[in-house]
Amino acid sequence: MSSSPPPRPKGDQVSLVDSFKRLAAWLREHDAVALMQTLSTGAKPLHLSKLEQKLGFSLPAGQRTLWLLHDGQRKPNDCLVSDLHLLPVAWVVNRLPVALKVLAKVRSGDHERAAGLTLEELSSTHWLPIASNDEHCVIVNASSGRVFESVSEAPFLKLVGDSVPKWLEGWVDSLERGEHELVQHHDGAFFISSADVPEEDEDGEVEEEP
Repeated sequence: MSSSPPPRPKGDQVSLVDSFKRLAAWLREHDAVALMQTLSTGAKPLHLSKLEQKLGFSLPAGQRTLWLLHDGQRKPNDCLVSDLHLLPVAWVVNRLPVALKVLAKVRSGDHERAAGLTLEELSSTHWLPIASNDEHCVIVNASSGRVFESVSEAPFLKLVGDSVPKWLEGWVDSLERGEHELVQHHDGAFFISSADVPEEDEDGEVEEEP
């Protein structure tokens, strides 16, 4: 009896569309449909070509596909991934110094191995930010396509996906596992770790730390 063939890997567009559908379903279950509506319509290929001219290198395939689906989010206070705003194409160049600053800290402290960078990525100048919130950012190497998130302490970067589609898929997986909770307020929304949510006592009041 022959075994079933292994599932074929998803293409970038199929993977991203699936992740956005799952994200929309999670938000619908948590009364946050409006947050999904902060996504912009897809960028025009011409705008992506102009960005590549400014950067001096080609965009990684996964991020190109994402921007063709959704050109980031309209408002910086609305966060669909952690506490991060998905950047529109027009914002990338202005946010590039944040990415370069993080990379400089990794290089100056010889933290590349702990950060998960290859030697090629360490020496590469082909980096771009794809999500950010002040100094906190997610960056992608255009040559390898791998995605890294900044962290406040050494090694200052951590690998969060082998590609942009895998990064987004991993984020939605963590939501569905209950690892994060959504915080909504009058001028935006963001996610926090479920471990950071204060526990309530039997009366529904938040317990104070001893």
